[in-house]
Amino acid sequence: MSISTNQPGDHALVLYDGLCGFCDATIHWIMKRDHRDQFRFAPQQSELATSVLASFGVDRAAMLDGNSVYLVLNYDGEVASRRLLSKSDVQVAVLRMIGGGWGILGRLFQAIPKPLRDAAYSFAARNRYRITRRYDSCPIPLPAERAKFVG
Repeated sequence: MSISTNQPGDHALVLYDGLCGFCDATIHWIMKRDHRDQFRFAPQQSELATSVLASFGVDRAAMLDGNSVYLVLNYDGEVASRRLLSKSDVQVAVLRMIGGGWGILGRLFQAIPKPLRDAAYSFAARNRYRITRRYDSCPIPLPAERAKFVG
């Protein structure tokens, strides 16, 4: 998996489970470290997520059954230049895009064979509501965060 650096104005779109407390904490972790303003966010429960994933051939039922976060690289770019990542590839890409020590950690994770990374990811995803709470509805972003959320 190669990770290209987004150009200014090109954003990566993170599609996450908006009802998951673990996912919400992860989104806030990314926002705090996104010093280059590379990421935008949309809950998988949104129409935007359904539409974007459908453009990659992922239907709503598969999205919900897959227990995966998704990352659309070059979301603002030409449709043909967009790339969809899922499961542990999202973690690797996010860490590498944040850069610095996190980028090094992302490269280390990338060196782990994908089937092993995805198995660990799937275990955590299946148990995420046990790790943290499940919301009844998607949390509303704070005013300072709203520009990062689309859809």
